[in-house]
Amino acid sequence: MTRSKLMMVAVLVTFVPLAPACGADEEKESDTCALCHEQETKEWLASPHAQTVDDRFLGEWKREGQKWECFVCHTSQYDRQTGAFSHAGVSCQSCHGPANPDHPDKVKKLLPVTSATCQSCHSVTYGEWRISRHGQKEIRCFDCHKMHQMNLRKDDPDQMCGTCHTEKLKDFSHATHHLEGVRCMDCHMPEVMGAGLKIKGTGARGHTFSVGAETCANCHREMVHTRSDIATLEGEVQRLKEITPEALKKQLKEQQADLDELHTALRANRRVFSVIVLVAFCLGMAIEYALMHHLHQKQVKGAESE
Repeated sequence: MTRSKLMMVAVLVTFVPLAPACGADEEKESDTCALCHEQETKEWLASPHAQTVDDRFLGEWKREGQKWECFVCHTSQYDRQTGAFSHAGVSCQSCHGPANPDHPDKVKKLLPVTSATCQSCHSVTYGEWRISRHGQKEIRCFDCHKMHQMNLRKDDPDQMCGTCHTEKLKDFSHATHHLEGVRCMDCHMPEVMGAGLKIKGTGARGHTFSVGAETCANCHREMVHTRSDIATLEGEVQRLKEITPEALKKQLKEQQADLDELHTALRANRRVFSVIVLVAFCLGMAIEYALMHHLHQKQVKGAESE
C-alpha cells in the first residue's frame, strides 16, 4: 500500500472509531483488479472517485457533525450497522459490485452501462438528468463522461456538445456569445449557487440543460425579468385583461365627475377668495384712516399746549 493510502486509512481510523482499518482488503481489491485492468486502475487512481476521502472532505465532515450518511457515498461497501467499509474512496466495488473470488475464471462480472449506476450517490444530478432532453433520449452519463477518469470525453466542453449538436455548434461559433467567450455550458449548465446545493453528488453544474430567465439575467440583468418578477407581472397582466371597454367607460365617467366636482370647488374657492381680498382691503383702509386720524389729533393737541 502506498504511503498516501496508509495516511488516509490512519486518518479515517482517527475520525471514525467504529470503522476498522481495512488496509488488507483495500490492498487486495486494488491489486486484484489491476492484474487484468491496469489501465483502468491507473485512470481511477487519478479520478475524483479515488479521492473522495481527503483532508477537505474530512474537515467538512467534522464541521457538519461527523454524520455517518456521508460515508455511504464517500467509501465503498459501507456497513451502517458496524461502520465498516472496504475502501476509503469510491472504488471498483462501488460501481461494479463486491469482488467475487471466482472471477474471471468461473464468473463474469456484469458491467453496468446505465446512468442508474450513478444514481445512488449523484441523486440530485441524476434527477436533473432524468427530466432533461438528454435523459429522455437516453444519452447516458458515460456518453459525456469517461467511466474511470470521470472527466469529459473531450477537453473542450464546446466540442463535447458538438459531438451531437454539430450544426448548432457551427452556428454558435459565429455568434456574439461565442465571440465574447461564452461557452455552451455557461448557459446550459450554469454553476450551482450555494455550498448547500453541492451535496448529494450534484456537482458544480446543473444537468437539466434548460436555459431560464435567471441564466440570461446573470449577464443581462437590466434586460430580462427574473422569476421574482414573474408573479408581479402575471398579476399586472391579469388586471389588464379584466379591464373591458365598459369598465373603461365607467372609469372615465367617474373621473369626469371627479373633475367637475373639482372645478366647482375651485370656482367656489375663487369667489370666497375675492370676498376675503375685498374685506381685507377695506379693513386695511379703515386701519390706515384711523391711524392717520389719531396722529393728526395728537399733533393738534401738541400745538394747543404750546
